[in-house]
Amino acid sequence: MINGMKNTLVEHGRTTMILDDQYITKDMLTKDSYRGNYYANKNAVMYDLQNGKQNVVCFCDNIGTAQGIVEGLNLLDKLEADGVELNQPNKDKK
Repeated sequence: MINGMKNTLVEHGRTTMILDDQYITKDMLTKDSYRGNYYANKNAVMYDLQNGKQNVVCFCDNIGTAQGIVEGLNLLDKLEADGVELNQPNKDKK
């Protein structure tokens, strides 16, 4: 059960949510949803390559902005890894 939701599956120590709806809402996410290979180093957004090296993704105007971008990127990575279909912007529209 995640945040009081009954439709969950625990497999290999990892909890997966089974959605009845096509939308993911903020109340479905846990604190762990925002953790991953992206991290903030002062006002820089960094990516841990898992081999002792890291890449700078971008520099922000303040620490809060960098932390928000990190949370968003980590969440996006987790959703993609779980096989969630993400809407892509239509490049043909002008």
